[in-house]
Amino acid sequence: MGFFGTANLSEECDKAAQILKSFIDKAKIPAEVIANAKGLAIFSGIRAAMWVGGTGGSGVIVARLADGSWSPPSAFSVRSGGIGVVLGVDVYDCVCVLNTQEALDAYMKSETSLGAGATIAAGPVGGTADISSKDIKPVWTYTKSRGLYGGLTVDGTVLSEKTDVNTKAYGKGVTAARILAGEVEWPSTKQLPEVLKIAEKKSADASVLGAISTEPTPGDMME
Repeated sequence: MGFFGTANLSEECDKAAQILKSFIDKAKIPAEVIANAKGLAIFSGIRAAMWVGGTGGSGVIVARLADGSWSPPSAFSVRSGGIGVVLGVDVYDCVCVLNTQEALDAYMKSETSLGAGATIAAGPVGGTADISSKDIKPVWTYTKSRGLYGGLTVDGTVLSEKTDVNTKAYGKGVTAARILAGEVEWPSTKQLPEVLKIAEKKSADASVLGAISTEPTPGDMME
């Protein structure tokens, strides 16, 4: 599976499932955070020192629908020249929790920048954390690189809709906005829907969860 870009939405979804599960298994994202989210952007990326050429990557976005279910996923690519200060090349995983409708609306566009018009901050951690007293920002981020959680600044990261991938999955003319509004059917992928269930502490199909790759995600890879 290619973690940094694929032309297949099913592979992007399986990759996103593996990344999200890796955060859940370490109890880094509270179930209450996911249950109250308006949307999730899940992706992996590669960042390099400025003289090497910035960053890249890919992932998917899902949105909360009016009935409480999740929308089908919309694929996107990642690029930026300003993610932190690094030496050499590094890889990372990121889950962005969209807490407001305004933040979600920004992700329904063909291109958006993390932090543009919406405050982002590191999200609360702990599998059973109480968020009722938290200062809820429009976007909470969860990151890991080389097995270490947090500490990675993603401000300025640009997410662009992968129209070619979405077109192959949903048909011509189906935009990210339509996908995230639930106007299309879920693609034939099983892992991501089941991981979204366990992220909210709901029952899920154990056989599907057992089929998720146990290989390290990019953010867990060491030198």
